[in-house]
Amino acid sequence: MRMRQEGLQRVQSKSAVIDLVTEADLASEKLLREELQRLYPQVGFWGEESNQQPTTEYYWLVDPIDGTTNFANGIPYYAVNLALCQEFNAILAVTLHVPTGAIYWATVGKGAFLRRVDGSQQRLHVNHAAQLNRAVVATGFPYHRAESTDNNSAETAYFIPRCQAIRCLGAAALDIALVAEGALAAFWEGWLGPWDGTGGALLVREAGGLVTDYQGSQWQVPGQSGFVATNGNPDLHAALLTGIQTARAALTEKRLLV
Repeated sequence: MRMRQEGLQRVQSKSAVIDLVTEADLASEKLLREELQRLYPQVGFWGEESNQQPTTEYYWLVDPIDGTTNFANGIPYYAVNLALCQEFNAILAVTLHVPTGAIYWATVGKGAFLRRVDGSQQRLHVNHAAQLNRAVVATGFPYHRAESTDNNSAETAYFIPRCQAIRCLGAAALDIALVAEGALAAFWEGWLGPWDGTGGALLVREAGGLVTDYQGSQWQVPGQSGFVATNGNPDLHAALLTGIQTARAALTEKRLLV
């Protein structure tokens, strides 16, 4: 936040012109790596910016700033996102909404929670929307959207007339946390990195929801073909999967999903 207030000096591109990284992303990852490895030297570290998958059984999976485009442009919707994983399963999730200081967190088998800056805490529960026309849902678009027609536009066009509302807020980790909190009924996206969805998947599951890939199989790190998080209502989840599969069936070009 201090770097943002003082003015970012290096805003660069990664995989595409619109895929941004700033000096704050790099500094955040460096801090997290150093402090976590100081506290737990036997635990590996997998950060988005360095992107070196560890070989240890336990490892931290870290997005130092999720929503970098929002951050770089002064939009107060971005997060620090991490999960502690044992092989392919998250056992701890922490999502910090940086501008407010609110922390979403969960441990496997023990529930999901929201801790506010005043220290108050509430247990998270998904909402009860059962139909698309009662569901506020969120999604995001890949960095290759200018290069390929398989860029989530077909899926979004399918859902626009069928959902109560669609939101594109720009930070997947927070969108998924909002599903766990019950503010959103669902979130889907096709090309999430493992650091984007892993912690959120645990949050949603511990709040009573369901997270699968586009085919309905359980989503796990490092991620399969697409990410769908819902409140767990079987009719709503099935409607999301049906809509995604219907929209994608009509595509003439298909880009490999993560």
